[in-house]
Amino acid sequence: MHEDTRERVVALERDVKHLSAQMDDMNQKVSEMHALLMQAKGARWAMLTLVGIGGFLAGKVGGLISLFGVR
Repeated sequence: MHEDTRERVVALERDVKHLSAQMDDMNQKVSEMHALLMQAKGARWAMLTLVGIGGFLAGKVGGLISLFGVR
């Protein structure tokens, strides 16, 4: 019975090492995804600003066209 218990402990140690390696890999991937999202955050604000400026300019051009009577 003592030998059986030892084999179980060895098997559990192996499984824990494997799970630890998997967790390290997953942590690295999550860190990379977080870094990408932080970079995209700046691009999102830049795009939102450009869309706002484009909408403003389109409204002004529409007003000028109607002012001059062009159809």
